[in-house]
Amino acid sequence: MELARSIEIVHALSQGIDPLTGEALPPSSPYEQPEIIRALHTLLVHANSPARRGKLMPEQKQAANLQKGLPRNAGLAWTDEARVQLGEGFRENADIGALAARFERTRGSIIAELQRQGLINLGEARTLQVKD
Repeated sequence: MELARSIEIVHALSQGIDPLTGEALPPSSPYEQPEIIRALHTLLVHANSPARRGKLMPEQKQAANLQKGLPRNAGLAWTDEARVQLGEGFRENADIGALAARFERTRGSIIAELQRQGLINLGEARTLQVKD
């Protein structure tokens, strides 16, 4: 189910409306209880917060990256598995350009992650920025 549709359903329930029929819910409905109404409103506030609205699912971010001409995984969090593989690839002397292509990330992302892992220092990072 799409998030937008889920929000529509919760909004209708918070207003005492049956989301499927559009009819008012009976007064005995749990959705007419003050605590339930407050809970539904709280969910709606969080679902519609500015931080939540702009957040894309990883697949959406990947598609947007490709449309912009960026590597598929640009800006996405690294998985633990990918971090390990990056470290192994770097220790096997793979160059930054090859690692960027392999992990579908920018050179800057590769270099930053290598720094985070302690595999290169700031001076080496600066040198790698201009190599390849």
